[in-house]
Formats: sequence, C-alpha cells, structure tokens
Amino acid sequence: MLLETDLRAERQTVAEPLVGWRVWTLYARRRGAEVGLRPIGGRARPWPPLEPARATCSRHGRHPVPGFDCTCGLHATRSLDLLRRARNPAVLGTVALWGRVVEHEHGYRAAFAYPQRLMLVCYLCFWQWGPERSSADAVAVLRGGRLVPLCDGHVELSDRYGYPTRHLVPVRLVEGALLSTYAVDPLRL
Repeated sequence: MLLETDLRAERQTVAEPLVGWRVWTLYARRRGAEVGLRPIGGRARPWPPLEPARATCSRHGRHPVPGFDCTCGLHATRSLDLLRRARNPAVLGTVALWGRVVEHEHGYRAAFAYPQRLMLVCYLCFWQWGPERSSADAVAVLRGGRLVPLCDGHVELSDRYGYPTRHLVPVRLVEGALLSTYAVDPLRL
C-alpha cells in the first residue's frame, strides 16, 4: 500500500490495510430484500457487495487516484466524532483502505476500500449524542427505496419527520440483510 502525506512524501509499502470510520445511507435494492450502502454525498455509485469499492475521478482527467490536488478517492476518518456532522447517516462502520492512500488532517482517501463492521444508527440520535447512543430499533422504508433507521423515541415522531409509521421494518431484519449482503460482522460500540 502506498501511504502519501504530501507531495514530498516518502513512499512506503505496508502489509496491512489502514482502517478508518465511515457513514453511508441505506437503500433497498430492487431485487427483493437485499439492501445496499450508498455514499452520503452526491450521486456516487452504491458500494458493491462482496467486492472492493474502487475510487475513480471524473473531475480532473487523468491522474493517479486519489490525487493530491483533487478530492477523489474513497474517504474515511480517523475519528468517530468527525462523522457527527454527516448529513442523514443510516449506517456507521469501519472500512479497510488500501492501494494508493493519501493521508490528510482528518483521515484518508484511498483507491480501494471495503466495509469491515457495520451497524444501523438513528441519524437524529447520532447527530445529537454521537454513535454510542444512536442505536436504531426500526427502519422506515421511504419512496425510492431509501431506508431510514430510527430509535423507538424517534419512531413515535416519525410522521413529524416525514417517515410514515405504516412502512416500518424491525431493525434486526434490515441489519441482518445488510451484514449478509456484504458478508461482514456487526459493529458494537
């Protein structure tokens, strides 16, 4: 693996992938009960199950991905606290990062990544209290296949947030399907 911290960085090869923290949105795949991970920002492609996600760059033409003068790459942080600013996370997890890796102030951008451990989080609790107090109890199924995990307290307020309670699924079913789809272990904090 290539770990680069700035343009003058010495190239290193290490035997193990780096591990970082990430959040995703969650969606139901068209083929029945399968669920999938989608990056929080933009219109990025879903994370493929059972194969590494591969970074690409569509902004700056040809350069090694991730590039120093670009924001491309698969992002992960070193700190859970930084993720509290993420917009509407549904899944929290650790990821293995490898290939070309650029280290920056808050984490990493990598050429390849794959989830290691995952858990569903109530995004309202995650934003307010952090990951340790954000476990989900049910999942609201929205139009378009988006899945929104909620704790019991926020399920009661789900109509207020635009998540109709008539489309709730127990969290254990969705989390089980997610862990099975990506063949990963649960994250326990």
